[in-house]
Amino acid sequence: MHSITHTLISGVIALLVCAGEGALFAADTSGSELQHSVRVRYADLKLDRPADVATLYHRIAFAAESACGPRLLTGSHLPTRSYERCFTAAVAQAVARVDRPALSAYHQQQLGIAPQRDPTIVQR
Repeated sequence: MHSITHTLISGVIALLVCAGEGALFAADTSGSELQHSVRVRYADLKLDRPADVATLYHRIAFAAESACGPRLLTGSHLPTRSYERCFTAAVAQAVARVDRPALSAYHQQQLGIAPQRDPTIVQR
């Protein structure tokens, strides 16, 4: 009986310690979400070529990965929410700054979004 009680108490203490560390980690990351920037060069690419558009997109994604910090929580294979938000926003902002239709279409394709059509085109 004493062994079961000791095991239960140890389990509860371990759970409280983990919950406390999780709360501290969450408070620490939300307050320290600093914005980082990484320069992506693409003067060597011709954005009228699909292969170069894909190359630029991969450079942007790589830069976003490095700017957004660790992708995974230590001991987990799941990406953190803050990383996912940072990565998604960073890629979207970079694509918008480049402002090329081919890159925007490629980005939408990567997200699984149907390409936007020109509203002035009337379908029959």
